[in-house]
Amino acid sequence: MGLIDNLVNVKISISEGVGSSASFSNILLVGIAADDATPKNIAVYASANEILEAGWDENSAIYKAAVAAFMNGATQLYVAEKGASESIADVLNRANETDGWYGLALAGFEPADYKTVADWAESNSKLFGYTVDCSESIENPVPTTYSYAFGIGTKKAVTNDNNTHLAVAFLAKALTYQAGSETWAYKTLSGVEYDEFTASDIAKLKTAGLNYYVLCAGKAITLEGKTTSGEWIDVIRFRDWLLNDMQTRIYNLFIKNAKVPYTDAGIALIQNQMIASLKEGQSVGGIAQTEYDDEGNEIPGFTTSVPTSANIGDANKATRTLAGCSFTARLANAIHIVEIRGTLTA
Repeated sequence: MGLIDNLVNVKISISEGVGSSASFSNILLVGIAADDATPKNIAVYASANEILEAGWDENSAIYKAAVAAFMNGATQLYVAEKGASESIADVLNRANETDGWYGLALAGFEPADYKTVADWAESNSKLFGYTVDCSESIENPVPTTYSYAFGIGTKKAVTNDNNTHLAVAFLAKALTYQAGSETWAYKTLSGVEYDEFTASDIAKLKTAGLNYYVLCAGKAITLEGKTTSGEWIDVIRFRDWLLNDMQTRIYNLFIKNAKVPYTDAGIALIQNQMIASLKEGQSVGGIAQTEYDDEGNEIPGFTTSVPTSANIGDANKATRTLAGCSFTARLANAIHIVEIRGTLTA
């Protein structure tokens, strides 16, 4: 937890059935350092050529994964190496000291390591994508309980080296979109091959909580767009973006003003920043616009609530803590499946 979490503590839950400084677009790629090599410092690269110039060769897993990322729209890539004496958690903690990345992928690691990384990602709110070799069987090495981990299955990881990094391609492609504006389904990827999964295979992939890349009506597309827990990946990413945006706006309010008074007027300033963040969430497409039911009743995209100064206890005022601020917002969600019935008459 960073200092800003103590000063502006925002928590956003995803309600079941309810239809800054941080970046939510960049990937950290973690590879394995050569035997006995001192791992390189975590650095940012703007092209696959820069990866080669930094000392990796064209046969390294890091380079091949980087190619997949840049081919699918990444504009920069964070790279970290795991040294021989480090655990995976060590290298991830070291990388977490560097700001600017949100997606997380591995290069050259075994599936046995995936759960450890998923545990770390869940605790640190980083989105971990991994490729699953389904050539022998369709099984997920990560339990179906993680909101920050998603797997994508392929039968071609052995026959097509590019498909080993299918998850990197998937991450890079989807992260090119503004958080809230995207769905992770129906994306076409570059440099990788689609799989020819049967209907039975797809049923097993869904049961295992895995995404997949297939050909449909002559176009290769990603499906389903979910984390292992079954939550939509775009919802998790948008929630994190909104939390950061609201924190930053309120923090900047504190910075720009000599003080925010503990009065109704000061509390209104806080509420105004909440509203500004939620309106921005509407603007990018994550929160629904105001709509109306069949009887013309307004269904707001969001509502906010703050206490009045008179109703706040002395204990909170003594510690200068404003509690009781809340909001509700309707996710704009996305349409993935359409059902249409029609009748033709003579």
